[in-house]
Amino acid sequence: MAQSSRRRGGGPHRPAHQGGDGTRRAPGRARSGEVATGGARGGASGTHARSRPPARTAGAPGRSPAGRATAPRGGAPGVTSVADRPVSVAPPGPRGARSGGVRLLAALPVLVALVGVALLVAGSPVVGALLVALGATFVIGGRAAGSPVRLAARVGGRPASAARDARLVNLADGLGVALGVPVPELRVLDDPAPNAIVLGSKPSSAVLVCTSGLLGLLDRMELEGLLAHELAHVKRGDLARAAVATRALGLVALAAPSGAALLARAAGTARESLADLHAVGVTRYPPGLASALEKIAAAPDARPGGLGARVARLTAGLWCAPLDEAQGAAPRIGVLTVAERAAALREL
Repeated sequence: MAQSSRRRGGGPHRPAHQGGDGTRRAPGRARSGEVATGGARGGASGTHARSRPPARTAGAPGRSPAGRATAPRGGAPGVTSVADRPVSVAPPGPRGARSGGVRLLAALPVLVALVGVALLVAGSPVVGALLVALGATFVIGGRAAGSPVRLAARVGGRPASAARDARLVNLADGLGVALGVPVPELRVLDDPAPNAIVLGSKPSSAVLVCTSGLLGLLDRMELEGLLAHELAHVKRGDLARAAVATRALGLVALAAPSGAALLARAAGTARESLADLHAVGVTRYPPGLASALEKIAAAPDARPGGLGARVARLTAGLWCAPLDEAQGAAPRIGVLTVAERAAALREL
């Protein structure tokens, strides 16, 4: 008897598919390494799978998630514009308990002065007056010495212009949008040493200083990675912590040989490495920042020559390539050098 074309339950009988090697496979199933096509994707047996949209070719213009066309990038092939890259979540900034120790340190001179006032009231005029004078000196002197506004003025630099420094201004504007932070005041310090620093107590008053040696040394993609690193400090909240540290330990950094290293530790032991990770999470191109750091590490000296000794002590740990004063007598455990940071980015 001829086999019925329908199953006993009334449904249509589907013959097993036969591959080119003579094996028989059930419908909708594929061998390992094959992509199943046919009714499983098309919705009806025997229809072809819907064709996938062609992959975007390297350097071809695309569209951002908002639907806006993005121009091809003028750097390495296969890298799209920063506006078209997804922003990944980077490590959070030093808030809460992590900055509590710095704030307590900043409040210590005030507490000393209050204890002195209490002793004055209690009948100990000599000790009380000494504590009040000591606390007031550290509060007033620290704020004067470590004020971010004064430090930015002492670092110097001319204002960046859209005509003379078009690449710097354009990259900073685009990265500010990508990071969601206001673009700092941009300055260029005429010095051959390649380095950069961002100073301020809050994002709206930040000042970003790049040396002319840095701008001449890096290509566009390297400069984008380094600027993203500096703006990552603004995004992460590193500015506020650094401002508290410089105000609290400004006089200590100027007076003691190891004061600059203590100030750098208070500003954040891993702030540069964490800013590196945040930056490449935005640019989506770790080799750009890695190459920039490699060039800085290979330079004869990354210390701006016109930087005064007092300003160098107060800002040693805040530069992209920290100055020697930030290291102290011995290298700090867990703090990477510029070359080590570049090697770590190469592993991403």
